Amino acid sequence: MRVRKMFERLSPLVLAAGIISCAGQVPPAGGPVDAIPPTIVKTIPDTNSVRVKDNGIELEFSEYVDRRSVEESIFISPYVGTLEFEWGTTDVRVTFSQALKEHTTYVVNVGTDVVDRRAKNRMASGFTLAFSTGDSIDQGFISGRVFDEKPEGVMVFAYALASYNPDTLDPSKAKPDYIMQTGKNGLFTLSNIAMGRYRLLAVRDEYRNLLYDKQVDQYGVTVGDTAVTSAQPRVSDLWFRLSQEDTSKPFLTSAQIITDRHIKVRFSEPVDSNSFEKATFTIVDTLHLESVGMLLASRGKEMPSMIDIVLESRLDSGVAYRVTAAGIYDRAGN
Repeated sequence: MRVRKMFERLSPLVLAAGIISCAGQVPPAGGPVDAIPPTIVKTIPDTNSVRVKDNGIELEFSEYVDRRSVEESIFISPYVGTLEFEWGTTDVRVTFSQALKEHTTYVVNVGTDVVDRRAKNRMASGFTLAFSTGDSIDQGFISGRVFDEKPEGVMVFAYALASYNPDTLDPSKAKPDYIMQTGKNGLFTLSNIAMGRYRLLAVRDEYRNLLYDKQVDQYGVTVGDTAVTSAQPRVSDLWFRLSQEDTSKPFLTSAQIITDRHIKVRFSEPVDSNSFEKATFTIVDTLHLESVGMLLASRGKEMPSMIDIVLESRLDSGVAYRVTAAGIYDRAGN
């Protein structure tokens, strides 16, 4: 029963005592170390309910939870507008700003960033509540695993390709149709999704904006798109391995005179060996603006960010020189 409903039945004295005892949602002190993660023990509506009309849901947890962690970990597909939270003790009502669509399956995912108040234990796995405003519920299912040193808490984005041009889908601008967060060992499950073709992306969403931010978020992709059909409604064993996308251009960081005919230059990152043959280097005498001829430029094998340049003539120790590089690519093609 919700706290606000209970208040109507309490005397002023009991009511005052109840307010004092519940203020701040403080869990009981003392006792053994809490190592048990919180779970969701009850929902309204029940999962797999049909013909739902209520414009909100209720969740009850097994213990006191950090309210902010819950509010930042609830993802609902399709979009239902902004969410309003009304808290009880261990329960919360979530109200939607937009009305529910007819004959539509809604999927509420509660991610693993939810922690309890006492020991900050995370939920061991994501929780899914599915309900429908129609007479049936979508039965599509995708599961898999994210491999990483820290695989827990990674977001898995699923884009329904029926709504996008697959060739121009940009996860840095388009928010996913379905979302789930990995639990322990990087495991995830997307359940009760509509039949169709999906593009999946694993993202360590640092800004929590449900978008892929280049050079900020780690990401992982599958070999190809995933089809969920009536003949094959359950797809499992999709694997992701996270990496960081490199969009930075390489640049020249230093030039060192080794001898009067040998210069060693360093780049900000390893140079691509395949494109190095087309690279050009120019050494100019800044006093007379005359170029110094170059015999050879070679890329270091042990240190691929280092380039050795052998000159045709000797350098003058009393003159400053400028080295310019062009046509240099890093291993990511920048």
